[in-house]
Amino acid sequence: MKVDNPLSREFLLNYPTEAARVLEQVSNEDVAAFFSELPSQTVIPVLAAMLPEKAAACFGIMVTPTAVKLVTDLPLSTAACIYRLLPRTKQDELSGSLSSKTRNQLRRFMKYPTTSVGAMLDPNVDTLPDTVTVSEAIRRIGRLNHSVNCDIYIVDETHHLVGMIEIGRLFTSSGQAKLRDIMIRKTRSISVHATAETLLTHPGWKLRRSLPVVERDNTLIGVLNYKILRDSIGETDSGSSNDPLENLLSLAALYWISVAQLLASLFSVSEPNKGDRK
Repeated sequence: MKVDNPLSREFLLNYPTEAARVLEQVSNEDVAAFFSELPSQTVIPVLAAMLPEKAAACFGIMVTPTAVKLVTDLPLSTAACIYRLLPRTKQDELSGSLSSKTRNQLRRFMKYPTTSVGAMLDPNVDTLPDTVTVSEAIRRIGRLNHSVNCDIYIVDETHHLVGMIEIGRLFTSSGQAKLRDIMIRKTRSISVHATAETLLTHPGWKLRRSLPVVERDNTLIGVLNYKILRDSIGETDSGSSNDPLENLLSLAALYWISVAQLLASLFSVSEPNKGDRK
């Protein structure tokens, strides 16, 4: 996709979500260079529709003036979602170049009390767009450089949490099915503004050992692990070996991670051979 191609510009302007899905498959360096050559008003809708992890990886490569311009023009919730995933050095670099207004807005959005969920969540969460097919989702998982959790959260084009899917369900579903059609829509989540002490009795812990954390507008910003919650409020863990549910979930995680790694290796073996078939 070339910047000077009128069709490329029209595609970005009229189909930002579809463009985001395409660019998520391109190297971080190429996407960063591509965005750097485009006007902000063209980039913002596409960048806002990209998965935060990909957007943050591209921000980490951009020169500071370009990154500052995009952070300033992005919706605040989206900018904060990306900013959280940046290395601390990059955060400091951008913060020093932002206007005082933007910097203060961003800090207020990100500054949660130490007793709140926002202070203990993990911003690195596995997500997939609700518009992709099962086959595409499996390909994306196969390209990850880390182990995949049992639960993968599904987001819409504005990063709102719309559902989740267990990785086992993903690998047993039709490859042409859209995630939005097979995901679990009623997903128990936690408000980032909730206090830790009130969460031990959250009904979601009866089935999961990690729960998604959302902003007031249901933007997914991270995940909270039950053990981290207990440790943060001084609860002692009596040992996971005495918790049948935790043992079951651990075994399930090991099983499906193994399946994911096996399928990823099969993909890598079979794809180079496709061109040899007559």
